[in-house]
Amino acid sequence: MTNFQIYPAVDLKDGNCVRLIHGKEDDMTIYEADPIKQVNFFLKSGFKWVHVVDLNAAFEKRDNKKIILQILKTFKKKIKIQLGGGIRSTEDIKFWIDAGVSRIVLGTFAFKNPDLINNLSDFFYKKLALGLDIKNKKIAVNGWTKLLEIDPIKYVNQIDKKYFDKVIYTDISKDGTLKGANISQTIKFAKSIDIPIIASGGISNINNVKALHNQKDIGISGVIIGKAIYEKKFDLKNLAKLLGN
Repeated sequence: MTNFQIYPAVDLKDGNCVRLIHGKEDDMTIYEADPIKQVNFFLKSGFKWVHVVDLNAAFEKRDNKKIILQILKTFKKKIKIQLGGGIRSTEDIKFWIDAGVSRIVLGTFAFKNPDLINNLSDFFYKKLALGLDIKNKKIAVNGWTKLLEIDPIKYVNQIDKKYFDKVIYTDISKDGTLKGANISQTIKFAKSIDIPIIASGGISNINNVKALHNQKDIGISGVIIGKAIYEKKFDLKNLAKLLGN
């Protein structure tokens, strides 16, 4: 049975915790100006992981390295950090793992360097997740601005599972909309691959979470929740307690 986790999201842009709609940089809402305060809130709410995305780095417009390092230093051994956004070299990966990140999410870099990611050193063993961002059934890269002509299922099934222990499956059409997750498509995808997935995009209420939690036996190992948290769509302490986080 797959261990199910909830990953509250901290998307960083210019040092603020924000949410985008459909990944569009110009459709943004700032929810918290102090990321340390936000992560502390998640810690006190009972969560074991936080999903952090550096949007500036993803869009190749500066980065939030300083504040991410502050988060890692402040919450060392208290809460695990899953980090994505703008990580485009093995040097970047090693830097963040050495800094204390528990899992690195690779998107653009993984798809542009398939041979390299299948020949990594054992240093990266089970420390990576593949960020699979789907738009119109295609893989989106470069901050969701470019679509690749690659079959998502075939790609996932040929990566080396020695390094990747999760796939983060994001439905861009749902992301940031609060219109509900694409449950059926997520289940279909989970059944088609041989690696646990973390669902992301559109989670809007406790029923979405329960529906995905009920599918943990087929490989759905967690959910990333963003806007629904900031819009207070459910009680986080009860949610964490319900799922054993």
